[in-house]
Amino acid sequence: MAMKSGMLAAETIIWAFEHDDFTSHTLKHYTEKVEASWIYDELYPVRNFHASFQSGRWSALVNGGLQFVTGGLAWGFMPKEHHIAGHLRMQKLAETLNKRPDRYEKVKFDKTLTFDKITDVYHAAVAHNEDQPVHLRVLDTEICATRCAEEYGNPCQRFCPAAVYEMENNTATGRKELKINFSNCVHCKTCDISDPYQIINWVTPEGGGGPNYKGM
Repeated sequence: MAMKSGMLAAETIIWAFEHDDFTSHTLKHYTEKVEASWIYDELYPVRNFHASFQSGRWSALVNGGLQFVTGGLAWGFMPKEHHIAGHLRMQKLAETLNKRPDRYEKVKFDKTLTFDKITDVYHAAVAHNEDQPVHLRVLDTEICATRCAEEYGNPCQRFCPAAVYEMENNTATGRKELKINFSNCVHCKTCDISDPYQIINWVTPEGGGGPNYKGM
């Protein structure tokens, strides 16, 4: 799907170069090409699927079934706040303290039915050239070591599925500071979306790198 959308974008750009016209009137042809392709046919019926889960599992099952039957229409089970960005829903430690235990604390990874993050990275056949520029840009690492540690407990260590983000002890400063294992990245962009301070920017890495999912 990403390849097809890229091909349509390339066609639009080439047409613009050929006619030396880069106005919105010309570039809107990209939207028209997408809507006329199989991409639109596949995505339009599931346009509200993710939002249906904002009110919980059971209402989502009902709403998801209705969407499947009606071609993606939203129903009354959809919350009014479904359009709120994910990072704005992140709760601070003070709001969750002692409210519920860590549900994953006692999970044991047998690598048959349950898998740790590093094993999943291996199964995804992730590969990046180690000498390439880091494609995960953190605008202010000082926030990671101070405000984020105090207010949110550095959630990047938990929401990243590939153990890219790690708070490592710095003997020089006597505190934990951010370490980025960018070569583990599976290009899901969760960090860019879920970071409560919006200081993580996922940018396009060098071509040819990333997950391959051979063993999944």
